[in-house]
Amino acid sequence: MIKLYDLALANEDVRPSPYCWKVKFALMHKGLEFETVPLRFAEKDNYPDKEHGMLPVIEDREQIICDSNNIVAWLEKNFPDKPLTETSGERAAVEFYNAWLTSDLMPILAPLLWVRIHAAAHDDDKNHYRTTREKRLGATLEEAAAKPGLKAEAEAAFKTLAMPLAGFRFLGGDTPNLSDYTVFSFIMWMRSVVSDDFFDLPQPVVAWIERMLDLFDGYAREAVRAL
Repeated sequence: MIKLYDLALANEDVRPSPYCWKVKFALMHKGLEFETVPLRFAEKDNYPDKEHGMLPVIEDREQIICDSNNIVAWLEKNFPDKPLTETSGERAAVEFYNAWLTSDLMPILAPLLWVRIHAAAHDDDKNHYRTTREKRLGATLEEAAAKPGLKAEAEAAFKTLAMPLAGFRFLGGDTPNLSDYTVFSFIMWMRSVVSDDFFDLPQPVVAWIERMLDLFDGYAREAVRAL
């Protein structure tokens, strides 16, 4: 069975990483059985690839694959049934959503979520987590989270999703594909530390979230949250 090394908080059942979530969705889409191995931020010595030092990582028999994009590509190559994308247009859409997440959503969400993830992290992880994130922010976690207007900016960014979802059930069209899993993984990052009503999201996005939560026998809906 495939092992997925998955990022965990103080409660090891809380798994916030959007990149780990993307891999979980990819595995479930392909109908592959897997087990998760929880690891915390500072447990670098237990990571299967210590030089890479980041999660997710999957282990399948004697192979170790790091990085969510590399893992998805490896899954597509080695398990071609039930492809995550079938056309060049679908692959182009995935690239668009990746760019949107990186440039528009991640910079807004990170300050709001990182301070909450830090609060839910294991005590042994808190210093490492704070130091690395504050270096990227150029401010304390609390200062960054208190910046005026972040919540409204995030809500405005989510309006981008309302456009395609007003006419289609999924970002992939009638059925979910890698575009859905890529974007929804960041919703799961949010859900790990904020309540469902924290953001005022457009109705098409709310309806899509409910459909995504129901996939794979409600796997994401059952995820433990640090609330």
